[in-house]
Amino acid sequence: MEHFQRMAFKDLKSQIANAIKESCYYTEVRLYNIAHGVHHIPTFSLVPGQELAQDLIKIIDVTIKDSVGVGCDLSIIVKGILLGAFRAFPFIRQEAQMTIRLLANEILKPVFKYKGDTKEAIEGLLSGTITITKEFKLNVLETIVVAREDILSSAQAISPQFADEIKEIFLNLNDS
Repeated sequence: MEHFQRMAFKDLKSQIANAIKESCYYTEVRLYNIAHGVHHIPTFSLVPGQELAQDLIKIIDVTIKDSVGVGCDLSIIVKGILLGAFRAFPFIRQEAQMTIRLLANEILKPVFKYKGDTKEAIEGLLSGTITITKEFKLNVLETIVVAREDILSSAQAISPQFADEIKEIFLNLNDS
């Protein structure tokens, strides 16, 4: 976690907003409004265009809270957050799985806190992870297996019931 706190992200708000729009496979005004709203989340940075991990956590929290509040499809929002944050961190390729784990953990917290649609959030995390593996030429199967384990571990740390819900979602995804 200490490593995560030291991360600096370049053009984080733009990367997340653009990735949310890119992840939206249909025109949805609410999703575009959420993406646009990312630019207006107040953050603190010493260097213009560069945010720290604390800013990312705030962006994730506010974006998911707003999305749940207006009933947006969390799979698109979560995928956009994951992709945008991943793209905003320049040295990500060397530590891709660790970074996905840290981002998944920070994404799941507000999903649980604001009672978001867990299934949509999991679909967004897995879809975003697949996109990351293709974009950055990572081993798809290995990355997905590790991501699923990390998602369960993060959920367990939040709440055992939350972890049970996610296990059920994984089982249902395997069946379909």
